[in-house]
Amino acid sequence: MRSVLLKQSHEELWLREGYLLAMQFAEGWVCFRILGWEPSNVKPYRLAASLAAGAQLAAWDEIKDSETRRYTEPPDERFIHHYFFGINHPAARVYFQYPSRQDRRSLVAVERAVGGDVGYVDGDMSPYDGPFSLKSEFFTASKLYPAFQVYNPLADTIHNVLLNLDVMRYTYQLLKDSALVQRILLGEVRRRMYTVGGVDPSPVSAPSWLQEAAGKELMAWTQKLMETGG
Repeated sequence: MRSVLLKQSHEELWLREGYLLAMQFAEGWVCFRILGWEPSNVKPYRLAASLAAGAQLAAWDEIKDSETRRYTEPPDERFIHHYFFGINHPAARVYFQYPSRQDRRSLVAVERAVGGDVGYVDGDMSPYDGPFSLKSEFFTASKLYPAFQVYNPLADTIHNVLLNLDVMRYTYQLLKDSALVQRILLGEVRRRMYTVGGVDPSPVSAPSWLQEAAGKELMAWTQKLMETGG
């Protein structure tokens, strides 16, 4: 008898009005209150019409429309986007850069090679129609977006390689009161914490507009707060 592993639905992880979100950047943490949300999706997004055995895409894909607008980058500073993705071929390996041109998930001290056995999400982990893996989750803001690469590890060509991105767009209020920010970061109130990009080599650098809006001094203070615990 085949056993079935039940996964938490990614829809349970969307943020609702009033939720608190803390995002870690290289410069420190930025805290938000979610004001509203709007669901969307990109389905299907064709990564490749066909991919030969042992081949990868000719270039990293920033997930653009026909006018080269990035689906993963909010069009202006009013929005934060929240994503999960799945791929339609179970063995196809999806590699991730965040920001674009910064490889992630290497584990070792050198950048992992695309096509290797480290740092990918495949269709077995995160199927095209779900349930999507937590490994596929990411958030973006204006001027900040990822890029994708896909590799075929099979001995045969795979055709029509598709990505399905489920998306939630949020409006938000920046939180700059240091007492509230401290409560958020130290877990004294219910909140969602997210490290943008990952920890190796470091979290993503916040876009300059967000650093100015959040306050560079406040962001630097949040780093010390998290290091010392108060």
